[in-house]
Amino acid sequence: MGLKRVGRLGTAGALVAAAFGASVVFTPASASAAVDWQCHGTAVKRCAVVYWDRTNDTYKARAKIVDVEGGRSYQVKVTNVKLRRFNGEGWITVRSADDYDGWHDTQDTAGTSAVDPCRWPTNSFGAVATFSWRGASTGQETWSPDTAWGHACG
Repeated sequence: MGLKRVGRLGTAGALVAAAFGASVVFTPASASAAVDWQCHGTAVKRCAVVYWDRTNDTYKARAKIVDVEGGRSYQVKVTNVKLRRFNGEGWITVRSADDYDGWHDTQDTAGTSAVDPCRWPTNSFGAVATFSWRGASTGQETWSPDTAWGHACG
């Protein structure tokens, strides 16, 4: 599959962004293979991203959790990673990965299989995952960045 033409953010993209209150990142033709991680948390950093594989022109959801160095020592895991698309009315899961490989001492990552974003050319995509940690305290959170990724297809 060849690289599809990437166009400008149009009215449809602006309406989608307004509909769910998130910023929309449209992938430019000169973008690197991966979009920057969107993260939050201090002692345990939780991150998610819609990864664009430029070579294959596909999207995947990726997630990672990291026990931040210099803080309390936590074991971490990430599970239930989902690549979702926003169709103008709501989020629909298009790929998911359970990733039940257990607890890790400093970092865990997981990701879904790939999709062709041009199969749904007017949709935006988002990543969501469940993050867990245990140590000085225990926690679990299902989190998605307030960012969506779009791929203008031509």
